[in-house]
Amino acid sequence: MENNISFSKIVATPTLNSWSQAYNAGKLFAVLSLEKTAELPQDIESLNIHGKDLLERLEQEFFTIEEKNLESIKIAISNTFRNQIENVNYSFAAGAFVNNILYLFALGSGLAYIKRDGNLGVALSSVSISPKDITSSSGFLKEADLIVIATDAFSKTITNDDLNSSLNDTLPIEIAESLAPSIHKAEDGRISAIVIKYGNTPVEEVLDEGVEPPVLSPFQKYLILLKSKLKRPNIRFNPTKKLFLALTVVIGGILMFSIFSTIQNQNNARMRALFAQVYSEAQKEYDEGQSLVDLNRSLARESFLTAQKILNDNKDKFPEKSKEAVQIQDLLKKVETGLAQVSPVDESGLDRSKLSVSVQNGSGVEGVAGKAANILKEFGYNVVSTGNADNYNYQGITIKVKDSKKEFVDLLKKDLSKDYTISSASSDLQSTSTTDALIIIGK
Repeated sequence: MENNISFSKIVATPTLNSWSQAYNAGKLFAVLSLEKTAELPQDIESLNIHGKDLLERLEQEFFTIEEKNLESIKIAISNTFRNQIENVNYSFAAGAFVNNILYLFALGSGLAYIKRDGNLGVALSSVSISPKDITSSSGFLKEADLIVIATDAFSKTITNDDLNSSLNDTLPIEIAESLAPSIHKAEDGRISAIVIKYGNTPVEEVLDEGVEPPVLSPFQKYLILLKSKLKRPNIRFNPTKKLFLALTVVIGGILMFSIFSTIQNQNNARMRALFAQVYSEAQKEYDEGQSLVDLNRSLARESFLTAQKILNDNKDKFPEKSKEAVQIQDLLKKVETGLAQVSPVDESGLDRSKLSVSVQNGSGVEGVAGKAANILKEFGYNVVSTGNADNYNYQGITIKVKDSKKEFVDLLKKDLSKDYTISSASSDLQSTSTTDALIIIGK
């Protein structure tokens, strides 16, 4: 991620019939919502699994592009959504930053806003659900541009006036905080958005000696100023002036206390809004991870890691030992317990995630390499590519590992033997191979 891009995500709580996600990987940002209009086909387990599969496919397609431009990214998105499911409404929007150019894409009523020089406008809007009719646009970025990539449900919940008002805040996290109450109040699982700021964030000044100045409340500043006035020599007051001064002190103190209380209440409200956003996002990812532990360990691990990152990135924003900080620490412990359930580390101590694997189709049957790759991913292996073998005459499963990684041969045999017949396993993979291991799926 380049230093001049900051962002914050907004995602509503999923419902029985709707799900959404805000996604980021490197310079790619995307939002996706799925709405079930009837019962799903039997081979589709749930909306969230299908949605995560689409985002994973989008990441694979995007990062295999050698030269990223409007047309090549558009093709990658079309490949991602080429097999849409009946009875599901899709809303998708994405933005890719390449140098100082922003490429935007949308389908299924996805859209993107941009605020530049104080003016808000719709940069892209789509009403087509066909992956062949993806709407796209591009343009050069300017310092301090604010971009909002959103699903269709977001635009129906947040009016342009409300959005424009919220975008007056300087930081994406502050914008997300101001929008969060309206999003959660809507109770629509299709709502998701990403707020992105392009441009350098100003750094607060500090003293020359490197020491932060003490933070004083307005009331404290008032008392210090009053005290300095009263201590000046040769100041004499008659009784009337003394009474007037006393009344001034009392009224001024009440006024400053009222201002201080208002500021404190505003800070507390902002803290509660931030906590509601952070905790609900992390809780949702944790719950998804728990539901996937027995179905798909790889997706479960991804959800747990997302929850862990959300909590670790935001835990220091809450006062130590506060109710919010304690709740975040409790949820973090649950997430870490969940991660232990789906750890890629074998009982022997080998970490599957440290082994890069290539899976090849040696049978000629379509889809066998992808199926085996998914099985290996669930165990935690780093599967970097799939493809076809040099011929289709292989029998059973052939395992080849580099000599430097030969300790993984028996572990691969153990993991794959649950679903396949192993015909050969060796540690003679050429050292020039781009991956540590090669798995060929035969007949």
